[in-house]
Amino acid sequence: MSAHPHPVPHLTIGTLGHQGHGKTTLARALSVPRGAGGGPAGPVPGDPVPSPALSGLPRRFRCATDTRRYTVLDPARATDRLDGAVLAVSVLEGVRPGTVEHVALARRIGLAPLVVALTMADEGHDVLTERVEAEVRTLLTAHGHNGETLPAVRVSAGRALAGEPRWRGTIDALLDAVDTYVPLPECERGHPGPRSHAG
Repeated sequence: MSAHPHPVPHLTIGTLGHQGHGKTTLARALSVPRGAGGGPAGPVPGDPVPSPALSGLPRRFRCATDTRRYTVLDPARATDRLDGAVLAVSVLEGVRPGTVEHVALARRIGLAPLVVALTMADEGHDVLTERVEAEVRTLLTAHGHNGETLPAVRVSAGRALAGEPRWRGTIDALLDAVDTYVPLPECERGHPGPRSHAG
């Protein structure tokens, strides 16, 4: 059986966050290949996309960096097997009940590698954004995460999808943060190969 000499590791990550804080827009922006600009981005071709409101199932998106491939589950559920997650927090609203609930959920299921996306950053001024970031870091620390040091990237997924280079760059920076902060699962370390996926 032939195989690529250096298979690219595959990880499954999920989106977490309060309703209305841009999780799905963020997942769509992540699925746009680097250098492709904006434009429509959607769920993985061929994957079923039932309405979460009807089924409770997450949508699946795919994205890739130079060193990894990701499946993004939006939104993540407690039963999903995740290697890491992106916590979306709107800079216009800050920590909300859904934010607290999802951070607590991440702790209950033993999900330590979280990266924060401070969403809608194009609409928030610097002082407000800094206040929200501090609030999120305090919450994460209180729930056993490395709140002082984990990455928090200011993004505008909507502007990125519209093809604006500055904001497209923030989505790339978010993926770079995931690459750096979310470790490879044990089965991918030194022995890359087929792996079952969540969902």
